[in-house]
Amino acid sequence: MKPETRIFLIILLALGAGHVPAAEESEETSAGLPAAYAKNYLVARSTKSPDEKFAVIYPTLDYSESKEAKDYFVALQPFSVLAALPTEWPYFQNQSNGALGADWSSDGRATLITIDSKWGPGDIFLVELSGDKVKRITNLLEKVRELLRPKFRSAKPKPEAYNDANEFVFEQEEGGACNFEEGRVKIYTKATNDPKGMSKHPWRVLVKAEWDIAQAKFVSQKITPAKAE
Repeated sequence: MKPETRIFLIILLALGAGHVPAAEESEETSAGLPAAYAKNYLVARSTKSPDEKFAVIYPTLDYSESKEAKDYFVALQPFSVLAALPTEWPYFQNQSNGALGADWSSDGRATLITIDSKWGPGDIFLVELSGDKVKRITNLLEKVRELLRPKFRSAKPKPEAYNDANEFVFEQEEGGACNFEEGRVKIYTKATNDPKGMSKHPWRVLVKAEWDIAQAKFVSQKITPAKAE
């Protein structure tokens, strides 16, 4: 080892850069889950409610290929599975280009659970609670897809613009695509069939909408063409 390299390593250790336990402490575990779930599931810290009563649990890497593997919304104290998130692509441990997170309403009666994909959000679920039970789950991103599909298909974009299982994807927006605001969810996101920027004539739109939680419907929506950044 060169002298300058040895000196650099000593400085890093002095600053605490080589402190391994901190990284280990940040790993998510199955602690607190009953034996039936502890072997195959982990608790997503990023989804815990402020009072730590609720969270999402997701499959371990070893269990991810099981037909029974799902993302579950659960109560933690005491433990109870409240609902399976209705997604075709459940998040699992160490998933490539994936992430799982939640944003809770100020009154704790609802949460927005986001399952991220390669380009941006893949699913965003609005989970409404009534006491300790799930009242309703709405895939808000699927509702937005329903708004966009007629416009997308009428535009007849070239298929080579985006080669994937989906017709179009949602791009990651700073601050998230959905946010709570006074009994509603404000939606601000861009959709495109050309996330790689390879097409000369891509299809890309900006969506601004509001979803009324109590009425379970859009109360405003605006879809406009958007330029690539």
